[in-house]
Amino acid sequence: MNRLVCVLAVMLVAFSAPADDHDHEDGHEEAGHKEAGHEETGHAEASPSVGKDKGITEASPEKGFKLSPEAFKNFGIKTVAASDATMKLSRSSIFFGLQERNLYRVRDGFFKRIDFKTVSKTKTEYTVSSLDLKAGDLVVTEGLGFLRIAELAAFGGVSEGHSH
Repeated sequence: MNRLVCVLAVMLVAFSAPADDHDHEDGHEEAGHKEAGHEETGHAEASPSVGKDKGITEASPEKGFKLSPEAFKNFGIKTVAASDATMKLSRSSIFFGLQERNLYRVRDGFFKRIDFKTVSKTKTEYTVSSLDLKAGDLVVTEGLGFLRIAELAAFGGVSEGHSH
């Protein structure tokens, strides 16, 4: 699974932005590991996967991450307008992680994984509400897997150069 995530993250960076002409061996940070040569400084420093010439153009723990127009198009991301009350979404609009379920919100061009409450559900549709949604936001309905990989790459969840 870890290798699959790494391969997909490499594809994210390689195929979503023009190639750059410098290497990415400036440093390495990885949460949860203490090894010689590894910095444990949190996620304050920019990931090498983020930059103007990358598939992920900006990343902020508070706001989320922005994708390049090419990445947005290549990932086949689709959205619907959010409601500040309850809204009906297809099951495919929900990211099912190992221990939680989330929505991806788009606000001011930033994608962010947010919590929600299930009001009701059927086999194919959820009625949800979230305090993290307001008028003007969008909710992602397609392309969630790619967004999760981009999120991991943006915030250091993908190992670079080796895996454990």
